[in-house]
Amino acid sequence: MPNIQKQIESLKAEITRLEKEQQKAEQQEKALKEVSTKISSLLKESGVSFESYITHHIKRVSRVVEKLEAENSAKSAPKAGKTSKTRRAKKPSRTSKPTITVKIPAGRYGKLPNQPEAIFEVKEKGPRPKILKAYAEEVGLETFLDQCRMN
Repeated sequence: MPNIQKQIESLKAEITRLEKEQQKAEQQEKALKEVSTKISSLLKESGVSFESYITHHIKRVSRVVEKLEAENSAKSAPKAGKTSKTRRAKKPSRTSKPTITVKIPAGRYGKLPNQPEAIFEVKEKGPRPKILKAYAEEVGLETFLDQCRMN
């Protein structure tokens, strides 16, 4: 119960603060309209265009514009920062697929479709030729041995 009471009081305080802020904004808007009409009437009376008035006060105007641009960029920058604070979804770990390695037994092999005349000598120990290994993995060990084994 006390928590609810505290929430109600804080919400009431927030409402009163927002009402004061709204009143202040309305007063400022009204004052700006009045000043704007007075300036335009004074400019008409003196025969000066609004553009020439602004060019006369270009330094002031450019300072104000720079401040507004800085505020706008500062407001947009935290938005980008907030998105970076959120946690990213974890990427699945890159586990390599198990490669099927074909173990070619020692012997002589030939009659490969890529190189029909070539004869490959495979020893008991040592590396196997890549061409033989690739073809054996493609076709399968049993068919490879039936087709290509010479002895």
